[in-house]
Amino acid sequence: MVNEGMLQRATDRVVSYIEKYVMVAGPDDKEDILDLFDNMHKIFPQWVIMTCPIMHSEIAYMSQNAPHVLGYDQEIMEKKSFLQKFFHLVHEADQPDLFHCVNFAHDLLESIPPDDHHLYRIGLHYRFKRKDGQYIYLYDEKATLAFKPGNLYYGLFRDITNERTFTGVKAEVFKQEITLTKIQEYKPSASRNPLSKREKELVTLIKQGLSTKEIAWSLNISHNTVRNIKSKLFEKYNVSNSIELLNMTG
Repeated sequence: MVNEGMLQRATDRVVSYIEKYVMVAGPDDKEDILDLFDNMHKIFPQWVIMTCPIMHSEIAYMSQNAPHVLGYDQEIMEKKSFLQKFFHLVHEADQPDLFHCVNFAHDLLESIPPDDHHLYRIGLHYRFKRKDGQYIYLYDEKATLAFKPGNLYYGLFRDITNERTFTGVKAEVFKQEITLTKIQEYKPSASRNPLSKREKELVTLIKQGLSTKEIAWSLNISHNTVRNIKSKLFEKYNVSNSIELLNMTG
């Protein structure tokens, strides 16, 4: 079982790499950086924008809409202790896969020359618990600006609960070429929980809208066998109904 402590250690690996090998923007650039992000937020008012609180503790920036989107007071979120608490607020079922995604991000950064970090973005998808107890589908994008004399690391957050259906924790990698292009996707559950041949057959028939009776007839198995397979699939993907199952199995 992955807990928030393990997630924190995974994040620390990323930070340790950056501290060792990457030159980062310093406090001398603070005024220019804050102006830059203020202007950026005017262009993208629906996004929460913030500098990395660990890498840039002396250049703290958080857009004013952060409390509205994430559900916590700005004063609380600006404290380093909130970052440690942040992983605890990730849905318990999502923590193991987010752990793997953070490690994936670390390995990706190590494989890219620091001078090219600004060409890449990593988008993380997971569920996050607001102060009111409600979970939102949070899109968390990690990005870099080539801000001389060093890199500036920041995050973009957006509640996309009403825009998309959550289909499991994943990391998406984008690269700025002529346009910003998605070049890779990593979904831990896909490799951890592959469907068996029989499960694939059942999921395909569920997609077609067949009832339990019709699925049993089509696969030449009993109603109870169909129910047992579905029950095991619900448990495997930590879902409670067929619609959620289809979302998770794509």
